[in-house]
Amino acid sequence: MGFFDALFGYNKPPQAKLDPLFALSTAAITFETELGWVPAGRSGLVLHPATSQDYRETETELQELLSLAARETGSVTKAETDEYRYRWLIFEDPDWDDLVELVHMAGQTLSEKGYGTQLLAAVFLFRREPPEKKGNSLYLIFNYKRGKFYPFIPLGREQERDTAGEMQIYALLEGELPWEKDVSRWYPLWGCPI
Repeated sequence: MGFFDALFGYNKPPQAKLDPLFALSTAAITFETELGWVPAGRSGLVLHPATSQDYRETETELQELLSLAARETGSVTKAETDEYRYRWLIFEDPDWDDLVELVHMAGQTLSEKGYGTQLLAAVFLFRREPPEKKGNSLYLIFNYKRGKFYPFIPLGREQERDTAGEMQIYALLEGELPWEKDVSRWYPLWGCPI
């Protein structure tokens, strides 16, 4: 922040941090072998859409780029707006590396076009193998502003989460991923469309 920004109270929103996403390539093995969580073949990116004409053109260009990449990898991509008016880019592919690459490419493209501050989170879905009675879905969430990951395990009941399970994942994988150490920032994504 510059002198005049501080003087007049202007605050620049933080730019998205994209590089930590590549740590997911090896972490998926640990999720499966140590914890029994298997990638479910779904991921997504959520952003706060801008309203400018330039942004609409950028989103159209991004959709075309993602369609080309999806055709090459055999992935399925779609976009939707949730009830809070956030925009979701959703990807389906059984290949874990393809999912990570699609999310990274979408985030990188938006950042290069000047919309990095619009990126909120990337979400990767895991399923428990073998299934248990509680908490069979794990959402690994990446906060773009902080460049950190955190787990979210909904229990299926109304807005209840498996905090102990989340802490176990954090403890076992602390050395593999850049984790959000402040658990008050482990925001749940209720009704996540992934």
